[in-house]
Amino acid sequence: MQKILPKKEFPEFIDSLIKKYEVVAPVKSPNSKFQKISSFDEIYFDSITQVPAKIQFLPEDETLLEFKNKKAVETKGEIKKTILFGLRKCDLNAIQIVDKVMYDQQYLAKRKNTVLIGLFCENPDEYCFCNSMQLQDYHDLFFYLKGENYYIDVGSKIGGALVKNLSSVKKEIKIPNPANFKKLENLEIGENYKDKIWEGDADKCLSCSACTVYCPTCNCFDIKDDLDLDLKNGERKRCQASCQLKSFSRVAGGKSYRDSRLSRFKHFVYHKISYYKKIYNRPMCVGCGRCLRVCPTKIDWVETINKISKS
Repeated sequence: MQKILPKKEFPEFIDSLIKKYEVVAPVKSPNSKFQKISSFDEIYFDSITQVPAKIQFLPEDETLLEFKNKKAVETKGEIKKTILFGLRKCDLNAIQIVDKVMYDQQYLAKRKNTVLIGLFCENPDEYCFCNSMQLQDYHDLFFYLKGENYYIDVGSKIGGALVKNLSSVKKEIKIPNPANFKKLENLEIGENYKDKIWEGDADKCLSCSACTVYCPTCNCFDIKDDLDLDLKNGERKRCQASCQLKSFSRVAGGKSYRDSRLSRFKHFVYHKISYYKKIYNRPMCVGCGRCLRVCPTKIDWVETINKISKS
């Protein structure tokens, strides 16, 4: 089902949501990211955010347990009804992918209480390759601007309730995919793990972990206990981690199972393209291009795979 909203009435519609819900949307300052807004004017529409939406569900240093008098008490903070607005199709699919692997109660509670509203990506840049990544329609509502109207695709009952007073479209339109300038030629890279071409990318890699920090589907974490000096009270926190750090695969005794930068870099790529797909029948990468944008040495593993495909 599709609804229609005149473009001129769009600000009023968003402001009406803000009155009833906590609305999180892309903002510009200091970096483009998702943040709670208080008015339509704060929304950043120009392009995909630099910081992905995963921070809404997997925040840094999230308290999972509290220790009180040596007893563990599960943290149950207030989880508000939230509308996450302005998600591009890649971001929506990223949330769908992370949903497959995160099962803790805090994550599930946040997801249950969050409405996902997508927005068509009109300005993909040279790093976007989402059309290569088998993306699916996954949203409560999805807004597509055509002429002087927004066409709104309704993907759930929850989404439908938010637009029930809007007029329905008599003849539904097909929402196109964003016009990508970049393409990943081949998703079947399993036999090329030992190809020497990976060494060129790994030689440029700094193991800074920016690619995983800004990736919307990377969800690796560490657990740390912060105890008071009396050892009776404290907190157990979930902290972001990265497979690109040498310490990530270190075990008791000091052994690191991915000691070389090459092995860590290839694990990142193969996890996104091959390993996840073997279990869930789709790549873990959503083609948002964030890892390519933020890499300080401009590693382009997409072009590396394309070269392998042509060799």
